[in-house]
Amino acid sequence: MKKILLLAASIFIAGSMSAQTMTDALRLSQYGLNGTSNYISRAGAIGALGGDLTAASYNPAGLGIYNSSEFSLSSGLNWSFTDANANGFITSENRANFNFGNIGALFFFKPGKGDIKGFQFTFGLNRLKSYGNRTMFQRDGVDESFISSIINEGMSDAYMYDFYESYVVDYDTSTNIYTSVFQSTGKKNQIRSFTESGSMNEMVFSLSANVRNQLYLGATLGIPMVNYHSEGSFMEELVDATGVVTDRYLYNEEKDIVATGVNLKIGAIFRPVNWVRIGAAIHTPTYYAIEDNLFSEVIYTKRSGGDWDPITYDLQSPFRFLGSLAFVLGDNKSKMAGTISADYEFADYSDMKYRLPGDIKAENDINNTIKDYYLPTNTIRIGGELKLGTIALRAGYCIMDNPYDKDINDAGAQSITAGIGYKNKNFFMDAAYAYTTGKSKFTEYDYNVIDLEHTNHLAQLTFGVRF
Repeated sequence: MKKILLLAASIFIAGSMSAQTMTDALRLSQYGLNGTSNYISRAGAIGALGGDLTAASYNPAGLGIYNSSEFSLSSGLNWSFTDANANGFITSENRANFNFGNIGALFFFKPGKGDIKGFQFTFGLNRLKSYGNRTMFQRDGVDESFISSIINEGMSDAYMYDFYESYVVDYDTSTNIYTSVFQSTGKKNQIRSFTESGSMNEMVFSLSANVRNQLYLGATLGIPMVNYHSEGSFMEELVDATGVVTDRYLYNEEKDIVATGVNLKIGAIFRPVNWVRIGAAIHTPTYYAIEDNLFSEVIYTKRSGGDWDPITYDLQSPFRFLGSLAFVLGDNKSKMAGTISADYEFADYSDMKYRLPGDIKAENDINNTIKDYYLPTNTIRIGGELKLGTIALRAGYCIMDNPYDKDINDAGAQSITAGIGYKNKNFFMDAAYAYTTGKSKFTEYDYNVIDLEHTNHLAQLTFGVRF
């Protein structure tokens, strides 16, 4: 089949080849807000609190808080909305998805006399991120056609194959030049859509310990598993001076990314006094082995397309550092108790690195572009809980920095969360809601920028038993 670097092939879905490559790196390196309902309702601020199975993927020392065994399962619904502004032409799209949160089990072991008051073994599956989105936008009266752009870029014959076979372009053998009727001076109308689905789930194996009810230690071997699917369509129409459409072609593309990685997370929580907890954790980079598969087709006078050859390569995500502080008021015997907690997370996304077997130049070029595209980021999470006997009321706020250089993109986000929980001696049930907003930019081949506004609603339920 066609021999061309797949990383640089998805020009229609991402706007430019470099942008798609860089976006894939971020897609596999950045976490979202997901997991148990307790974690979501606190906006993820559990780093110094623990007592939740999601802690295995953030600060595994939080598992050392447990003094009994536990099993929990979380699921819910996810709704995403995207508004696109293409030179004042507003288009809105939305997508709803079932959302898996977590499934896991923790086993508590109480040793004999000594400083170790208990240790825990935990295994499970935590969702770190969901990919569910649909975007569509339209541009009318465009001067330069996309065909003109790719001809001027001197794209390879392999890339041009389907455009040629479907007669969107013609090839002059005497001059070795591609031409197309869509290169005419007439205006062009364009419409583009893309839909994303999939998830990043992490299998976790954790070991934690409670030392004298004052120091909690934990470590997690994480195995992230990513399945990402996207479908994109691009239609370009040629219009005459009266605005009548005289010709059009359609390009469709489907992309699948399957990735499996490995990382290590180490954390600690220190309790100097009963009502204060201080936490810290470090995550090694995730080392991914990735396979990309692409299908593309061009539909014009006839249809031409098919599957591209799959490629495999590696990706290294950045280190991640977390610091946490929590205040605990009251205890399980108090009629009224509560917690206030804050987490800080640092990650430098410019440290993401591709490993492309057999093409050291392309690897160097891509990694240098990553250095130019991305910046160090800060994430702040604040959460609180008010316990009224067996009922708990929770709320939180999270703000995530823009990981891009601001001249390239704007992809920061913020979340407002709330939740309620019920817990008796052996059973608990939690519900959570998270409202997340953010912005981003889509840069077209002619450097026209489409402003995107994203809104996401996540509703989650968790059921668990302690034994």
